[in-house]
Amino acid sequence: MPRVRKLPGQAVDSRNGQQSVLPAAVPVPRIPAPRRPDGNPLERHTRAVWKAYWDDERLPSLLLPADRDMVIRWGLAVDDAVKAHALAWTSPLASGSMGQQVKSPYFEIRAMALAELAECERQLGIGPLNRSKLGYTILAEQKQLQDLSADFPGGDSDEPDPRLG
Repeated sequence: MPRVRKLPGQAVDSRNGQQSVLPAAVPVPRIPAPRRPDGNPLERHTRAVWKAYWDDERLPSLLLPADRDMVIRWGLAVDDAVKAHALAWTSPLASGSMGQQVKSPYFEIRAMALAELAECERQLGIGPLNRSKLGYTILAEQKQLQDLSADFPGGDSDEPDPRLG
């Protein structure tokens, strides 16, 4: 029989047989967009991504206060990737130590930022696959009561629904 992965909060500790219970989440207040270490504000694209994350309200609702630093690291990694991408393609070639043409070092900086970004997104549940791995699902569409009633025999009749009272 294939091994089935348990949902979060249903796993049993093999050492003592007790089920681990996740503490009730303390809502984390919206964190203002961080500033760069040099004091400059984030790029416009990064600010838009940051705003979209907090406007969604589903993923931020899962945060604990200890996750604050991870969210800030994610925002700075987005900004690093955006800046490095722009700088790399502004001048894609640089002079090497012997005067030869080499690719811009900003490509490597961008790759490092994307690796940090991917790790943060994995842990924060950003992206469909990352959410599903964390056991968090977002319903793409919620059925209305009429849609649910239509799934049952006689559910599409013209008589009023007695449940609506």
